[in-house]
Parts: sequence; C-alpha cells; structure tokens
Amino acid sequence: MLRTIAGIAILVMTALGAFAQDEEPKVLVMEVRDVIDPRMNRYVELALDKAEEEDVDYVVIDMDTYGGALNDADDIRSRILDFKKPVYVFINKDAASAGALISIACDSIYMQSGSSIGAATVVTQDGSAAPDKYQSYMRSIMRSTAEAKGRNPDIAEAMVDETIDIDSISQEGKVITFSTSEAIRYGFCEAEAEDIDEIMKRSGVESFERIDYKLETADRIIQFFLNPFISGLLLIVIVGGIYFE
Repeated sequence: MLRTIAGIAILVMTALGAFAQDEEPKVLVMEVRDVIDPRMNRYVELALDKAEEEDVDYVVIDMDTYGGALNDADDIRSRILDFKKPVYVFINKDAASAGALISIACDSIYMQSGSSIGAATVVTQDGSAAPDKYQSYMRSIMRSTAEAKGRNPDIAEAMVDETIDIDSISQEGKVITFSTSEAIRYGFCEAEAEDIDEIMKRSGVESFERIDYKLETADRIIQFFLNPFISGLLLIVIVGGIYFE
C-alpha cells in the first residue's frame, strides 16, 4: 500500500515538473514611441504594474523617441531601476535626450541597424540649451544611471556636456551620439537586432508568451486629458469661466 502511494506521488511530481518545464516565459512589450511627457510617464507606470500583475519574466521597451520632459524621464528611469525582473530596450531608430536616459537605465540595450542613442543635453521649448542647473542635474543622473548598470559613466555624462573630452570618442564642441556599431563598441548596446524575437533568442529564450501592453479605454481617456496642450487649454477655459462669472 505504501509503495502504491509513493508511486502515485512520484508520478504526480513528475507530471507537475513536466508542466512547469513546458510553461513558456512571459515577455511584456511596451511602446515608447512618442514624446516623454506625463502621458508617457503614466503609460510606463501602468505597463510595469501590469508586468508585476502578470508575473512576467522579461519586459521589453520598444523605443523610438527624441526625448521630452526631464522630470517625467527621471520618474520612468527610477521605476525601471527598481523593477525586479530584467528590462530590455529595443531602440528602433532613435533614443535621444530623455530616451537615452531611459535606455541606459535598462538591463540590456539592443539597437536596430541605423539607430542612434545620445544627445542628452537639456533644452528649453524653443530648442536652446537650458540653464546650467538643469544640465548639471542631467549629467548627474546620466552618470549615476550608467554606473548602476555597469556602463562607462564618463561617456554617459559626455552625452549631455559638450565640454567633456574623451579621447577618440567625443568631438570638441559636440555631445556624444552613438550609432549602433559605436554603441556596441563602447558598451552602450549589447548587440544589433532586427526585432524582439531576435533579442529574446540572444537571451536564450527561443519560445515565449508575448504580452503587448495596451491602455484600457478609461486609461486612454485619462491620457487624452494629460496631454499638455489639452490640459493647458482646459486651464484657460476654467480661468476664463471664473473671470466671466
């Protein structure tokens, strides 16, 4: 009787083990393909919350952005650094300014052919360089983020400050912007990749369950009102209403 029970227990454990081995790892993919602003800040927060809820094994950021607001980029950077599972970024053409900061915060960086990363000088709305206190803060968080991920902090800082001279890498009077091959050479890209499937294969994941994160209808409505133009317009309407009242 005891042998029979033991045999059944072994069979059950074997079946459970086989089921666990057959379960594919989960990969959540989010798109950062617009300006970094309060809308994108909230989108990334919700996407990472979803990743935790689904207990995914990897998060991949599909990125193509020229940057945006420093405070929102810093919020996103902090969430990525605090996230417990691996976060990869797939730069699909551009990761400039705030996009470069977010990319450097990720565990691994992959770039499509013809892509670029860098040019992280803080600028004002008219495109001119922001005052030095903003540049100083950007230099600091670029440096500390690179250090946290084992990348060259001097190069990260030189993506912000044109006065930093790094032999054979930076050009006088220009901030660093890397092509795909240059980013690989200097440790700011793991490899060139053409799609997310290739990225996962390079990580030893041949088959996986892909979860493409999309906002729910209610969240899309909230995103609409977080648009700086729309929120500014509403503020004008409210102030105008108070005035006429």
